[in-house]
Amino acid sequence: MTTPALAENVRGKGRHYRDPRSGELVPSVTNVLGVINKPALPRWAAREVAAAAVTMKASLAGMDDAEVMDVLKGAPWRRSTRAADRGTTIHAYLEAALMGSAPGRVDGEAAEYRAAADAWLAAWSPEPVQLERTVFGDGYAGTGDAWLRIGGELWLVDFKTSKAIYAEAALQLSALAAAPLMAVGDEIVEAPLADRLAVVRIGAGGEHETRLVRDPGAQYRAFVAALELWRWQHDEAYEEQPTLLGEDRK
Repeated sequence: MTTPALAENVRGKGRHYRDPRSGELVPSVTNVLGVINKPALPRWAAREVAAAAVTMKASLAGMDDAEVMDVLKGAPWRRSTRAADRGTTIHAYLEAALMGSAPGRVDGEAAEYRAAADAWLAAWSPEPVQLERTVFGDGYAGTGDAWLRIGGELWLVDFKTSKAIYAEAALQLSALAAAPLMAVGDEIVEAPLADRLAVVRIGAGGEHETRLVRDPGAQYRAFVAALELWRWQHDEAYEEQPTLLGEDRK
């Protein structure tokens, strides 16, 4: 995904936004959710390294040890970058379609997901209210994919091109929905109140699924707990080294 317009990357602390009320830099929602343990991630990374070693074994034989290390340790992140590029392309395609513009060309891996995007739009007939807007909450900020009118209700929707819908997406949406302010161009306005929060997974081969968030209040409380942990993680836990006073303390 591309960096949202109002976002800033803070060295060592990830993506932040500058809160228009206080001028303070606050962490992004996805940055905060990075504190959640994802036990499947190390196993996935190990599989990617092993797969790269198998598929590249002929070429690896001609490399020195340092080159082999560089190629293999970068294997998971090359796959992750391709997935991010795919997601960016499909998001742009959906945004153009929702706005009534001619969607741009979709090539490569992302082309496999275009049919699912079209099928979801045809099935739900959403009407755009706000697209790709940054909202500001209590000590955090984030950018939502789409506020859409569906069946007479306002839905806050997050589009995913992952293989599955993961639990933390509910925390992400609930945090965005609880934020009271929205940036629209150069103005800060009151954010609309969503009736429903939904994750929409756009899959390869034409399949798509829509999941509504159950009990957004409980999900938001879990997000606030993650925000507190994020703050703890990025604060200094100890005082400076104390100065010893008197010869008897040597």
